[in-house]
Amino acid sequence: MHSNEERLRDYLKRVTGDLQAARARVRELEEDTRDAVAVIGMGCRWPGGVSSPDDLWRLLTGDADGISAFPDNRGWDVAGLYDPTPGTPGRTHVRTGGFLHDADLFDAEFFGIDDAEATMMDPQQRLLLETGWEAVEDARIDPRTLRGSDTGVFLGMARQPYGDTVDAFPDGGIGHRMTGSITSVAAGRLSYTFGFEGPSTTLDAACASGLVALHLARQSLRNRDCSLALVGAATVMADAEIFLEYSRQDAMAPDGRCKSFSAAADGAGWADGVGVVLLERLSDAVRNGRRILAVVRGSAVNHDGASNGLTAPNGPSQQRMIRKALADARLSPGQIDLVEGHGTGTPLGDAIEADALLAAYGAERDRPLWLGSVKSHLGHPQAAAGMAGLMKVVLALRHGTLPPSRYADRPAETVERSPGALRLVARAAPWPETGQPRRAAVSAFGVSGTNVHTVLEQAPEQAPEPAGTAPGAEPGDRAVPWVLSGRTLDALRDQARRLLADLAARPGRSVRDIGWSLALTRASFAHRAAVLGDDRDALTAGLRAVADGRAEAGVVRGGSGGRRQIVFAFPEYGGAADRDAWAELVAALRDRSPGFSALYERCCTAAKASLADAADAQVDEQVTAYAAMAALANLWRSCGVRPAAVVGDGLGEIAAACAVGAVRPEDGARMAALRGSGGDPGAAAPAVAETDAASWYSAGQATELVLGTVPTGHWRSAPAGSEALGKAFAQWDGPLVIWFGVAGGTEADASAEGPDRPGAAVVIPGAHCRDGADPLLPGLATAFAYGTSPDWRVAYDGTGGRAVSLPTYAFQRRSYWLGRDDRDDREDPATPEGHDDRHHHDNQHAAAAAPGPVSAS
Repeated sequence: MHSNEERLRDYLKRVTGDLQAARARVRELEEDTRDAVAVIGMGCRWPGGVSSPDDLWRLLTGDADGISAFPDNRGWDVAGLYDPTPGTPGRTHVRTGGFLHDADLFDAEFFGIDDAEATMMDPQQRLLLETGWEAVEDARIDPRTLRGSDTGVFLGMARQPYGDTVDAFPDGGIGHRMTGSITSVAAGRLSYTFGFEGPSTTLDAACASGLVALHLARQSLRNRDCSLALVGAATVMADAEIFLEYSRQDAMAPDGRCKSFSAAADGAGWADGVGVVLLERLSDAVRNGRRILAVVRGSAVNHDGASNGLTAPNGPSQQRMIRKALADARLSPGQIDLVEGHGTGTPLGDAIEADALLAAYGAERDRPLWLGSVKSHLGHPQAAAGMAGLMKVVLALRHGTLPPSRYADRPAETVERSPGALRLVARAAPWPETGQPRRAAVSAFGVSGTNVHTVLEQAPEQAPEPAGTAPGAEPGDRAVPWVLSGRTLDALRDQARRLLADLAARPGRSVRDIGWSLALTRASFAHRAAVLGDDRDALTAGLRAVADGRAEAGVVRGGSGGRRQIVFAFPEYGGAADRDAWAELVAALRDRSPGFSALYERCCTAAKASLADAADAQVDEQVTAYAAMAALANLWRSCGVRPAAVVGDGLGEIAAACAVGAVRPEDGARMAALRGSGGDPGAAAPAVAETDAASWYSAGQATELVLGTVPTGHWRSAPAGSEALGKAFAQWDGPLVIWFGVAGGTEADASAEGPDRPGAAVVIPGAHCRDGADPLLPGLATAFAYGTSPDWRVAYDGTGGRAVSLPTYAFQRRSYWLGRDDRDDREDPATPEGHDDRHHHDNQHAAAAAPGPVSAS
């Protein structure tokens, strides 16, 4: 009986434990489905020359708008399209709108796309590629690091008739006609180009497209179908058809401007636009230390149903959608401060929307619901309209400012008659303090009847951005590297110019934060430069030299030949000529690097223990040289620099064997001590079979070990003598040789600035010892410049460097537009005119080395 009671008790404990675990799992799943989503990056192109979120904020808070004359670079018959009389067949009485006048420009080479395919691609696809890259960079993420990840792509876009009336195509272009024009390929092209393996879809919900894509992305993130989501929308009007149709209906504002919710509203005004945001689950964003721009708390999508017309707005449906979005966000109507309305500027549509807002958010509010529409600044960018409104709200939440709507000085009757519950933002004002987080909502309505409402909240409190110090005043106790790169030489120089402009605009930031961000949040391409300096003035001077393409102290520039095989080279000990140099180097590295010091001490201790009675100056010198070489090579490996081969001669043979793991560092120290005392170093060496070494190489540590004179039976032997190193170098085509010797020794002529010609070796000293500077930094900078990817976190260890915002990539854009005769004559005005013939060979850079079109070269 007692036994049965114990079994029953054990059973109940087990069942209770299982039940508790099940409940915990249910709670976990519930929290997953409720997890808010963070906006962590943005990229855009909007009318008015807006090419960044900062540009958009300047436009929204300034005096100008983005409305301009019809573009003259899309093959439109601008003069023949116009007739001042609305309804004239085949004519438009409006000849202004919000246009991307550089929509024909694209950096095809950057994305691995040839000219024929680029010409055939819908410009919406082209701009989504560029702004997608910028959104990831804006999130302070190197886009290449997401290759192979489950990142999703969700796009809103309508098909444009780009090239539909063109009969002649570029050579090789016809095969790209389908993929260049169908909307489904837009998302697929981003996923393919960036190497994303998460969900990928393009949808067309008319003017609601961008926010519907965001709604689907939220669901995918919360269901863990993806860990990051790139969400965007695009409109580039390939022809003037929408102007002709709405002119026929007399439904456009004659001046092309949307006077949203204003008594002056007289019709819609059409626009281009592209906006992309990068999303991550809020819990993941916090855990990953992201900068969070805003939080998406809730969203809802519905349809007007069988209403009073297919394209007519439906107030009751809008009300239901708003209430559903608030419920999804678990917020009450009174907790929303601002609504970014759809607000196309049509009197009927704006009135229905305002009434729905009053009904859903309450006419008896104790404080006003502020209202505005980005369309009053940009025009109506159609499929991208919701994304424009979303970006405006994200910026407003971050700045703590209610941005104004144009034409708000005379509110529409629907707004004006509300008893203070609905109020247009007529001028920029501080966000009202309520004791709660700032919150806002964005609406978008599609002409097909689709409605969408999105609720946003200010980002949770995070550590403030580093304030930095006064320009030039940062302490100069330690030099840091600023590393830049570009797909082409012109891109590298433009990248330097962009950073110089950014430094001038934000002079107080820490040079270490900038360097950390350049090294760890940006992709590296074939054309590279590293600027070394211990204060802002030195680094800025180096940056100007890169921008100008001239030599400067502290600037290291490499070639354009892509990656080189790395060879670690260990020379013979040079006797008295090397002694003082090794001692100085050891002293400098022991002070700066705990990792170097620890391995160096282990080697010296092992040598002393094995030859306590026979130690003398010669032995100590050889042990010092060996231990320094072994510890320095280990330090390079800890910085992420891994050799494809190692070579050694004399004492360097032992260090080379240690570098590939053929001997332990302590065993190598004993061998060096025996060698220095005239003994047989082989007596202290463990026998290593050639198969063991081959197994070690196959693990990816090295591919080849070449030595000079070595004890028979331990390693494969090369010809004896110092010529072994030269012969070894000849086995590889243009290797990058890390030279673990010292200046003034047996190989003092080793060059730190090797020639940049095919097949030539570039030799970099493993350490410099000058004026108390970091002995490793110049070598790492040179290795980077010649195609290596060091782990720069080591260089910034202990500096307190943090990620900050930087200018995005300097695309080198050319003109592509089907059916236009001058498409090859126009380049991005940001591209420098002319070309420096001294660097002509640099433009013959290698294609991407890693799989996929956008990997480092």
